[in-house]
Amino acid sequence: MTRVALVAAMLAGASMVSAQAPASMSAAKVKELTALMKAKKLEAFAMRESLFENRFLAVMVSPDVQTLAVSALYSRPTDIEYWIYQKDYAHAYGDLVSGTMATERFYVQDILGDGLMAVPVKPGVADTVTMGGAKQLLEGFADPKKKNDKRMALDAYTKIFSDADKKYCSLLDAVMTELKKSSGVAPIGDVR
Repeated sequence: MTRVALVAAMLAGASMVSAQAPASMSAAKVKELTALMKAKKLEAFAMRESLFENRFLAVMVSPDVQTLAVSALYSRPTDIEYWIYQKDYAHAYGDLVSGTMATERFYVQDILGDGLMAVPVKPGVADTVTMGGAKQLLEGFADPKKKNDKRMALDAYTKIFSDADKKYCSLLDAVMTELKKSSGVAPIGDVR
């Protein structure tokens, strides 16, 4: 087989895998959020989720590096409200991600800040989602032709990915709506 034929076969196989993988709904939303936060000179932002008294949302954005997002119940809401009032959004984010009073977390590590990707752009650079206490590495679905592939089957993986992407989009929409409403924000140097 010539090199050209080998490369063509590899590209055809890669396009078949991406054709089966669900498309990312969050990619455009992350791009919009990144632009909005850049315009407001923010690296982090936190807010109360409107539907629940003790649930908060927070994001941290490093353009072209990663976007981190969390939604969690917090048993002592005045702590998070204090950080939001002080515009110390990074501290609020930290408490929601790793604080002992945070429960029912939905946590997204969007590597490269390009939205959740069903199949990683580069091997070893997969997005991660934690839902219901279970951490899911979004590294693609199992290849039925490979005998020892430990990843999930296509149907199960597609359901988990689609649910996570939908919830991530909802979180991003809520944050962007709040950012568009708020006028007074802390400059980047004031965010700790």
